[in-house]
Amino acid sequence: VDYYSYLVSLLPRDLECHYFDSIESTNQFLSNRPFSNNTELCVARQQTRGKGQYGRTWQSQKDGSILFSIRRSFSQQRNLNGLSLVVGLAIIKALEDELSISGLTIKWPNDIYFDNKKLAGILLENQTHSSNQVVVIGVGVNYALNEDMVCETPWVDLAALTKELPDIRNPTASIIKHVLALTERFELKGFADFQMDWKRYDMLKGKQINIEREGNYITAEVLGVSSKGALKVFTQNKVEELYSSRNINYI
Repeated sequence: VDYYSYLVSLLPRDLECHYFDSIESTNQFLSNRPFSNNTELCVARQQTRGKGQYGRTWQSQKDGSILFSIRRSFSQQRNLNGLSLVVGLAIIKALEDELSISGLTIKWPNDIYFDNKKLAGILLENQTHSSNQVVVIGVGVNYALNEDMVCETPWVDLAALTKELPDIRNPTASIIKHVLALTERFELKGFADFQMDWKRYDMLKGKQINIEREGNYITAEVLGVSSKGALKVFTQNKVEELYSSRNINYI
C-alpha cells in the first residue's frame, strides 16, 4: 500500500484504481470486471502473462516497466479507428513533458520507438455493453530493464534515454493522465483532430512495407495516416487504406 500511496496522490481522485505488486495481466483483470460506466485503472509492478498484439506475450520484470491498463467507455457513435494512435501520442507527450525526451516516433498502429528500438507498446481490447463501446487500453513502457532481457524486437528503455531516471511512479502518473485527457478529446472529436499532430511522429511515412495477400507479397510505400487513423499506402498504382497490421511486414 505504501508503494502506491504516492502514485495515488498524483492521480485524479475520481479514478477507480486497482493496484498489484504482481498480476497475470492488467488487461485481463479489467476485461473480467463487471461492466461499469466509471473509468477504471489497473497498475502492476509486474505481469506474469502480459498480453501483446495478436496473442503475443509482453515481457516484463518487476519494476522494469511501466505497466497499466485503463478501461473506459465511448459512445456508440464514436468510430474507434485511430484510438491506439491517440494513446501513442499521449505516451509521447507525457515523456516529452515529464522527462524532456525527444526523438520518439510511433510505428503504426501501436508501438513507440526511439532510434529503431522499441520503447513502448499498446494493446486495445474492445467490449460492447448495451449502448456503450468499452475499451481496455493496455500500456507497457520499458523503464529500466536488465541488459540480459531477451526479446526478438530490439528494445530501449527510459534509463537509456534520461540522464537522471526519476521514480517510476512519476512518469507512470503522467502517462496515465495524458491518456485520460487525450482519449476524452478523442471521444469528443475523433482521430481527425489529431491527424496533424500525428505527422510529427510518423515512423513509417515514406518507408516500404510488404502486404501479404493470399500467400503473395505486395510491396507498398507508406504515405501517412488518414483522418480515420488508417494507414495510407501506395501500391500497384493506387492508394489504399489499411485498418489492420496483421498482414503487414515492415521492411
